[in-house]
Amino acid sequence: MGSYIQKDFRLTRTVFFVGIVINILILLLTLFVDANTGDNLYLFIPLAVAVVFHVLYLPTMLFISLRTETDQLHLWLHNPRSASALLLSKVLNGLVMSVVSLVVLYSMAGSLIISRFHLIEAYWTDTWMAGVLIFLHILMISIMIGVWVILLWSIYHALKNRIGRWTWLALLGAVLIPSWIGALFDSSNLYKQLTQWGSLEMNFPTFSIDPILVYTGEYLHHLIVIVGLFYLSAWIIDRKVEV
Repeated sequence: MGSYIQKDFRLTRTVFFVGIVINILILLLTLFVDANTGDNLYLFIPLAVAVVFHVLYLPTMLFISLRTETDQLHLWLHNPRSASALLLSKVLNGLVMSVVSLVVLYSMAGSLIISRFHLIEAYWTDTWMAGVLIFLHILMISIMIGVWVILLWSIYHALKNRIGRWTWLALLGAVLIPSWIGALFDSSNLYKQLTQWGSLEMNFPTFSIDPILVYTGEYLHHLIVIVGLFYLSAWIIDRKVEV
């Protein structure tokens, strides 16, 4: 697995290093905003926007890596490893890059907080916990979007030689129909019964917000969907994709 991750890193390392440079430029923009406004509320806007946009980091890395594989698809498909192993390597590579990039941004934000605010322990604890939760949720959303990228890529290559130009219409249907079904399911009583268990209340006493209620069942549901889409993609590549 290690050799495959190294290969996937080589495919995407240019974008990764460009992303680190962009993070540094965002820090410079943040300092510029600070120097010209003197308002600490505006200070964190560029960094916050950059953090939120990281939901697209892993999907972008996966798209670039898979797009590169398209040029030598016959070699990739005849690899002795299964499609699930090859795809997992790409996911892990993109996830590590995403984590590193987010840690860089968080380090920048933490340095700014420490240098400009003298938070008492309670405020600092709430700020730290909120940051960790945002970090984890960004990664989860990013992985969800990422497995959709993999699924659409696999469907495209499974159908392009069979239905030609109608493939893009099939891809559109592959996005819209499951999204519509998923929205109906998420609004149903069955969904609530299946997912609204294991309640967790997140409290931030120093923030002026109500406690946030989440459910373990919902996280398990998302995990099942992610794993299911991933293995469906791998099955399509192993069984349906032809060069």
